[in-house]
Amino acid sequence: MNKIMHYAGKNIRYIYQAVFCILIAVICGIVPYFLVNDLLLKLIKEQPISIKYVVYLGSSIGLFLLLKALMYAIGIKLSHKGAYRTLARMRKKLADRMVKQPLGFVQSAGAGSYKQKFVEDIGKIEFNLAHLIPEGIPNLVLPLAVFIIIFCKDWRMGLLSLGSLPFGIGAMGLIAKIGLKNMPAYYASQAELGNTIVEYISGMPVIKVFGKTAASYEKYGNSVERYRDLGYAWSKRLWKAMAVETTLLPCVIILTLPVGLLMYHNGTVSLDTLLFTLMLNLGIGIPLGKAFSFIPLIVKTKQVILELEKAFDYPDLQTGKLTKHPDNYGIEFKNVSFAYDDTTVINNVSFQIKQNELTALVGPSGGGKSTIAKLLVHYYDVKGGSINIGGIDIRDYTQDVHADIISYVSQDSFLFDETIMENIRIGKQDATDEEIIKAAKSASIHDFIISLEKGYQTVVGSSGGKLSGGEKQRITIARALLKNAPILILDEATAYADSENEDLIQDAIGKLMKNKTVIVIAHRLRSIANADKILVINNGEIISSGIHKELLECSLAYKELWLANERTYNWELEV
Repeated sequence: MNKIMHYAGKNIRYIYQAVFCILIAVICGIVPYFLVNDLLLKLIKEQPISIKYVVYLGSSIGLFLLLKALMYAIGIKLSHKGAYRTLARMRKKLADRMVKQPLGFVQSAGAGSYKQKFVEDIGKIEFNLAHLIPEGIPNLVLPLAVFIIIFCKDWRMGLLSLGSLPFGIGAMGLIAKIGLKNMPAYYASQAELGNTIVEYISGMPVIKVFGKTAASYEKYGNSVERYRDLGYAWSKRLWKAMAVETTLLPCVIILTLPVGLLMYHNGTVSLDTLLFTLMLNLGIGIPLGKAFSFIPLIVKTKQVILELEKAFDYPDLQTGKLTKHPDNYGIEFKNVSFAYDDTTVINNVSFQIKQNELTALVGPSGGGKSTIAKLLVHYYDVKGGSINIGGIDIRDYTQDVHADIISYVSQDSFLFDETIMENIRIGKQDATDEEIIKAAKSASIHDFIISLEKGYQTVVGSSGGKLSGGEKQRITIARALLKNAPILILDEATAYADSENEDLIQDAIGKLMKNKTVIVIAHRLRSIANADKILVINNGEIISSGIHKELLECSLAYKELWLANERTYNWELEV
């Protein structure tokens, strides 16, 4: 509960106010039992009952029940106000943590996993804030106070009133034990299901086109079944304990009624005391059962928060406090090594790129080219060595400054479900409409945009789904042109373009590269034949470097790549 209180911050005052209101409501719910006890005593003792007394009794019971409903409603309103403000605060806080973590780590976790954490997992905490604390505390405190009153009246009746607690506490302990054992696997399965659903829906066009419905559904179906089986197995282990807890715990008179009647029959307890105890037992049964029903939620909440904090406790990117741009934009990789978990991807790589030079990274797929680019963009921290820009380690710059000096255009063009104008403006938040249009013209996308019915105000759909791959790519390039960063990384920027769009994209890239320090990752080697330097990467190492002409003569690996490219350059499908 301390962690929930921590996340609540100033909003905890609403929870405290709710606890007070619901405590008053619970007290108001107990008072009628005292009044009914007084009536029963009068009836048993055959005392006269006046109309005035009946009116007083009825109106008092009605007033307390009305007050109970009113105070409970106010308490629930306050608790939900505090709960939802706390959830918003948690989501903002965890989003801030995510922004500071390596982007590569965030991407590897999967969209489904983060959707579960931000929506479902944090949403589960709402019940604890809105109900467990404001309802659980009053419903537990009041029965304890009543038990004390009964003990003061007659300690024997007090002990008998505790008769149902061993059953409830034993069942609660078993429920908690089973929950702690099953929760990690259950939540892992839930995260897997979330990622599988996102993948299945996102890949639906490919699945349908290539007729892979059965195979893809099998993976999704297996995830659903694993989640189902874990949930069912957990519930199956719990049902007996839950039956004991929900049935016997609220039954406070389980010993008081039979043993109390026997004691009354033997003359060892008065009728007044027996009736008083039975009335209070009946009054606290429901609150006591409700209070104990919240206990398993404490275990669940603890597990949810642990899972959340585990995900967001991944070390932040190493950033510094340097807010000044470097004097030059030369790049140096110095003995850089990097591994995904325990798999080494980059091994002791060193090279230099002078300011305004064009350097190409080539090599077989999976060799480490894109990882080198992502390390420069600071998707991850290096495991060994350093990456310098202008002679300064990128870990010494603030995150904002590092982002300012690099533009990254990848083969995967992402657009927000916004207008084309706003998608381009991401490159420079304070850009005027005229600057955006100029960037679009340079990216050879302006004519297409104005041909649309709403022009620059056209909403592109989720992930830019209303546009073709080449159109999305040119909008991405317009965004990079608008940003005009001194360092440019192009990671297979024309990989998915058709021949017509490729020419337009290449023309846009040519304008984008002017007067910049550029790293290009390419499989089409003709596009980088004039690079100032070409690095051949394989198995995370630089196996050769030089200009195109030199590499053709002295690098067998490069020569094989070149010849393979040339053989496929003019391939055409026969129709």
